Amino acid sequence: MRRSILFTAMMLGVAAVGRLSAQPEFGAQSDSRASLFVQTVAFASDQLGRSRLDIYLQVPYTEISFVQQDDMYRGDIEVAAELQTENGEQVWHQNQTVELQVKEFAQTVSDHRSALRQLSTTVLPGTYRFVLQITDRDSKKNVQVNRTVHVPDFQRDSISVSDLLLANRITTEGRQRTIIPNTAGMFEEKTPDFSFYGEVYRRAPVDSVRLLVRVMDAKKEDVRSEARVQVLAGPTTQVFWTVPIDSLPAGSYVVALDVLPADPADSARVLARSVRPFSITWFDLPPTITNLDKAIAQLRYVAKGSELDYIEEAKDPAEKRKRFMEFWSKRDPDPSTPRNELMEEYYARVAYANKNFSHYMEGWKTDMGMIYIRFGAPENVERHPFELSTRPYEIWYYYQLNREFVFVDESGFGDYRLQYPTTDLWGRIR
Repeated sequence: MRRSILFTAMMLGVAAVGRLSAQPEFGAQSDSRASLFVQTVAFASDQLGRSRLDIYLQVPYTEISFVQQDDMYRGDIEVAAELQTENGEQVWHQNQTVELQVKEFAQTVSDHRSALRQLSTTVLPGTYRFVLQITDRDSKKNVQVNRTVHVPDFQRDSISVSDLLLANRITTEGRQRTIIPNTAGMFEEKTPDFSFYGEVYRRAPVDSVRLLVRVMDAKKEDVRSEARVQVLAGPTTQVFWTVPIDSLPAGSYVVALDVLPADPADSARVLARSVRPFSITWFDLPPTITNLDKAIAQLRYVAKGSELDYIEEAKDPAEKRKRFMEFWSKRDPDPSTPRNELMEEYYARVAYANKNFSHYMEGWKTDMGMIYIRFGAPENVERHPFELSTRPYEIWYYYQLNREFVFVDESGFGDYRLQYPTTDLWGRIR
């Protein structure tokens, strides 16, 4: 079991057409440091009126409890997936038990090994709620994913395009192509390129189209673009594309595949479009960090004012990053390993706060976000949202620390402010 980390003053001292296969092999290489990654990809189906949904999930070995048995290390996880309509009606479910085994202990704690799995189903086009739960059968730890999934009707329009499947690599052997999916949608900086797979569907007598691939940054400005004419040999045309990204800085991006008429004079008309977000991460930073300046600002709960000033006053981005890394290197609980668990835990809490406590300000800036980042998840929470004589309030209990925190929603709009203790915990630790 991983020890919890307390951030207090102590820190300062595809079954696809033709011969194509998606290959979610166990033990595949992965750069992920999160507990679970999922990518859903919709394609056309051979069944009339239905579409196919492929689900790729990735669980890093570091999140699986391996038990030594004889000369092997074995891990078991249970996968439970389902699709529900917007009214809550279950339209598909699948349960699987996945058994893993490796020979060496080092493999069980490797940051670069994951269990990959592919699930598929055919459903009516529409919007669904997708629920996925992964349970470790030994530790009983479970992780759940809930998201909205839109499955298009690829049989409706004369020209349509599937979702894009991001790939770590695509290999070719004879007529067989193998895709290793990138379920995280993340690529490390200096990665020369990445690939994606998609399908263009034709239901009209069109011989060829023009494909335009664009990469857009967070400001929705094009930073890469490339076009080519694509011959449509049948009702389904497979598209493989390699996108260079070696010179792009870390950040959030979107790759878009536009299908245009083949005639350049009519190239402004988009027949179909598919987009997929992705991000470029620093190789030595947690994947949740995509903006260094923001990551530095988020140090306010664990850095002295003089330390923040020293980092922010760096003469250029390279020096700023160097000083940022020096700050965390001094607090690395185990310098003998390439990972800095303390930094990873801290920014995982920041990400959680942003996801769960944001309203008119980012979650990490809120009182609840501050407490969560500083002390981690509470051991118990009392919620009082509808009491007649009081404003909505919550009490967070940290029994092992002998502390409790009371938050009150004075405005009635979910803006819970810290009421007790009255000690100013917002400022930097000094």
